[in-house]
Amino acid sequence: MKILAEISVGELFDKITILNIKTQKINDTEKLINIKNELNFLNNQASSIIVKDQDSLSQNINKLQSINEELWDIENHKRECEANKDFGEKFIQLSRDVHFKNDIRAQIKKEINLLTDSIIVEEKEYSKY
Repeated sequence: MKILAEISVGELFDKITILNIKTQKINDTEKLINIKNELNFLNNQASSIIVKDQDSLSQNINKLQSINEELWDIENHKRECEANKDFGEKFIQLSRDVHFKNDIRAQIKKEINLLTDSIIVEEKEYSKY
């Protein structure tokens, strides 16, 4: 089955960067087949995106890649704390880092959406901290 759903351009590149990370971090052959299949499909979709300022788009995609790599590592460290039943200062800081990094991630995705004139623009709003 195939489902086509409109998403924002920022969401598309967010998904691509996460799939890129998965190709580097996941070793399971069966999972990699699915990951690479999805990545190829999404990269084909992304290749049709035309933007006036390609440098700015590339910079934002690189920023998104970096922030998603940081989030991947943070989540793994949180899982280590969980496995060790360590919910002290380290776990609290990691949990807070997720919020801060996700706020940056949302801002980068919005910049990509605005830069590409995305029809769909994802909005986020949470309590201030």
